[in-house]
Amino acid sequence: MSKINIQGIVDNIKSQSNVYTPLVEAIVNSIHSISSSNEKNGEIEIVVKRENSLFENSVNNINGLEIHDNGSGFTRANRDSFDTLYSTHKKEDFRGKGFGRFMFLKYFSEVKIESIFKETDDKYYLRKFSFGNKDEMIVGETITPSDLNKNTTVVSLNYLNKAKHFDKELETIARKLIEKLLIFFINDDFTCPSITIRESDDSKRIILNNYLSGDNDIKLIKTKEFELLDSETKHTEKFTAKLFKIYFSTSGSKIILTADNREVTESSLHAYVPEFEDEFFDEITAGNKTVRKNYIIKSYVLGRYLDENVGLERESFNFDKEKADAFYQFSQADIELKVAQLTKEMFSEDVKLRAEKKKKRIFEYVNTEAPWHKTYINNVDLTPFAYNSANERIELELQKYKYDQEQETKKEIQFLINATEDNELSDRINKIMDKVTDMGKSDLTHYVCTRKVVLQVFEELRKRNETGKANLEKEIHSLIYPMNRDSTNTGYEEHNLWLLDERLVFSEYIASDRKISKEKDALGEPDLLIYDIKKSYRSGDNEFSNPLTIFEFKRPKRDAYKQDDDPILQVGKYLEKIRAGKYEMPEGIEQIKVNESTPVYAYIVCDLVDKIHEFAKIHQLTISPDQEGYFGYHNGYKMYVEMFSFKKLFKDATMRNKIFFKKLQIE
Repeated sequence: MSKINIQGIVDNIKSQSNVYTPLVEAIVNSIHSISSSNEKNGEIEIVVKRENSLFENSVNNINGLEIHDNGSGFTRANRDSFDTLYSTHKKEDFRGKGFGRFMFLKYFSEVKIESIFKETDDKYYLRKFSFGNKDEMIVGETITPSDLNKNTTVVSLNYLNKAKHFDKELETIARKLIEKLLIFFINDDFTCPSITIRESDDSKRIILNNYLSGDNDIKLIKTKEFELLDSETKHTEKFTAKLFKIYFSTSGSKIILTADNREVTESSLHAYVPEFEDEFFDEITAGNKTVRKNYIIKSYVLGRYLDENVGLERESFNFDKEKADAFYQFSQADIELKVAQLTKEMFSEDVKLRAEKKKKRIFEYVNTEAPWHKTYINNVDLTPFAYNSANERIELELQKYKYDQEQETKKEIQFLINATEDNELSDRINKIMDKVTDMGKSDLTHYVCTRKVVLQVFEELRKRNETGKANLEKEIHSLIYPMNRDSTNTGYEEHNLWLLDERLVFSEYIASDRKISKEKDALGEPDLLIYDIKKSYRSGDNEFSNPLTIFEFKRPKRDAYKQDDDPILQVGKYLEKIRAGKYEMPEGIEQIKVNESTPVYAYIVCDLVDKIHEFAKIHQLTISPDQEGYFGYHNGYKMYVEMFSFKKLFKDATMRNKIFFKKLQIE
């Protein structure tokens, strides 16, 4: 044949293969060889060859394999097929692609074949050759008469690539092989030969067939025929699903689509039925003991549609994963969804119990952690929710449901706005308003619960930290409003001005410890400067009549104040600078318009220690009835002043929200 770039073919293999792929390919070739020879006592033996080691009793790495079989061997016809790229020699009987043997060279540096076979002249011959890795597939070939009149072939896969590794334990390898070859053991029209894997010194051997006999680790529990119907063409395709319990696998329950007696794709069963995410278990009684034995479910799918549409490397199908098209009536998802439904029916009781457990888990989360979902949780279809979800995952799914409902409601409202007549308009409006009300309740509940958490954090910040020191002023400041930010880059949900005063939430412009002075040598900035707009000036005009609010925070538990630390004087100096035109509106368009007639409100939050009481008396402020603050009008700076403790701030904020906490039962 013509020369080919063998290494180029190997390098361009794009399949999602692994180190087991060439071994499975070699075993499948042996199965086909035995089947074509009509050998009734077919035998395949895999011999594991390990690296030498200086350590005693160690399980060494595998560096080679031998696959022995008593099939028809490398007759002239089979030899020529091997020497032909993309050979179709086995296509009629086994739907062979003539490509799988290139997987040998993807993982092993050397591939040798020795085969004793009976030729057409009824004589036995021994053929030896190597699988070339340059431009010829068969190199170093010899053929001689054989003294042994018995078919036997040995494929030697030598020198495993250093970057690749098999599992070390023979039993682990055997179990992985049985899962990958299971389709051959369950085919009703085919008798699988005996397959054995052993150590090269014969110190241990395992017969794969035993996994399916007697008290075994693999049990066929259901064989189900089903059809898929193309609604447009009315064309149907027949499939067979074989459901197995596998007691040793840890890979999770799967749907396996097969073709030509090979596994092609596998998908997680819980992607279609979330309740299959965890393992199941059987309780098996042996003598006086009851043993819990875990298992996963594997659903193998066979069918002509799969055989005819498998890709060259048998790692995918020609049809789309998600949707059918004009050329292929059924997608991978169509087939898997049907198999998932059949599997769910087979395990209906287990699925029902798990669905109830999932529902209980979700409702427990809503009732204890997320009451804002209570208004509509009974309307949510919990079927697609993942089993054993963390709180974060449940919240994400519920938020997605809420968003979808809001979008649907918006569309319905727009439809009503555009509708000219509708005999059932009143009923439709009522249904939509019910949805809107539920969504509104959810948002309000979420907002109130957030306030509860903020108050809890605020209360903790009032306490001393683990080192015995009081928390810093900036920590409380940042809780109320992020520092070095203003309302041009801070969203409504990012601040908690309601702690100070509910009205401040609607302020026009807010600057939090942010440099807004136009002077380079400014002495400082106010902790929180709020430039308000009266209701009559909603246009946002910068007018002298618009109120100005200034907040100053002091460190909790601070008791050492100097005379220069007088917070009322500090706020007064800020105010004088503002009136003198030292501060500008956002983006520096114009100066903030504040004169002596502008309403100014100054709030100072601090612990009421002796020095603070002294400052209050100096400025002739009146003590509040609860003894937790001072208030009054400062004639010198022409501003209203209120000074109160962190305790009062917390108490008043809690009182304003108490009725909401009580209604939601989160007091």
